[in-house]
Amino acid sequence: MAGDPPTAQENPDMADQAAKVIECPCGVVLRGATDEETITNAQRHARENHEMALTRDQAIAMARPA
Repeated sequence: MAGDPPTAQENPDMADQAAKVIECPCGVVLRGATDEETITNAQRHARENHEMALTRDQAIAMARPA
């Protein structure tokens, strides 16, 4: 949203700071400044692009070290 700080997904320069990444089966790599942000970004991606509800546990299971 406008006014929110950029996420690592939106700002590739922040990618090195991400603790975890989640790679969607569609090929999109989701990142965040924190693990929680990475999970939130993955859940949003799943909802907005695949019309599916990704649970926190499912996102954690998909997470890998950055």
